[in-house]
This record gives sequence, C-alpha cells and structure tokens, in this order.
Amino acid sequence: MSNDPKSPSSGLEDLDARIKAARPKLDDAALLRAKSSANDAASQALTVAFAFVLCIAVGAGVGLWIDRFLGTLPWFMIIGFFAGFGLGFWYMLFKARQFDERQRERGTDDG
Repeated sequence: MSNDPKSPSSGLEDLDARIKAARPKLDDAALLRAKSSANDAASQALTVAFAFVLCIAVGAGVGLWIDRFLGTLPWFMIIGFFAGFGLGFWYMLFKARQFDERQRERGTDDG
C-alpha cells in the first residue's frame, strides 16, 4: 500500500484491487444457488420459530381454558405451557433433521 500524501485515494484503490483479486470467482448459477439456499434456510428458521411460539401459546391457552373450567388455576396452564414447549422443541428438531437431509441431497453440506 502506498503512503504517498499527494494521492490519498491510491491506498484505497490498492485495497480495492487486492479485495477484488482475493474474492472467489463465482458464476451466476453458483450465486443463485447460494442465495436460494440462504433464503430457504431463513424461511425454515422463521417458520420453526413461529411454530415454536405457537405451540407454547396454544398449550398454555388450552391449559388456561381447562383451569377455568375446573377451577384449578394455574396448574393446567403450567402443564400446557411445558407440553407446548416440549412439542415445539420436538418440532424444531424434526424440521432441522429434514433441512439437513435436504442439504445433503443437494450436496451443499459443509460438514
């Protein structure tokens, strides 16, 4: 890198050239596959997160409904919360395995 005080942008141009040379050359198809894979992963993560929260909310809601019906507040709500948490956690692991299998079939698994 040049430390020439006359041209302050020469250091940035040198850095830019070095960055461009260091970047891997990807063709358009590889970029599209990478973007598609990243979008698929983000979509799956959002779906699983939403389902996890929904399982907990439904479990606690059903427990609260049973508690109000039987007059046993808060026992069934607590049981429903933990049942929903367990179901949500199981669903999260199930979807993670599915996603991992799909990635292995595509041949994009890094590990």
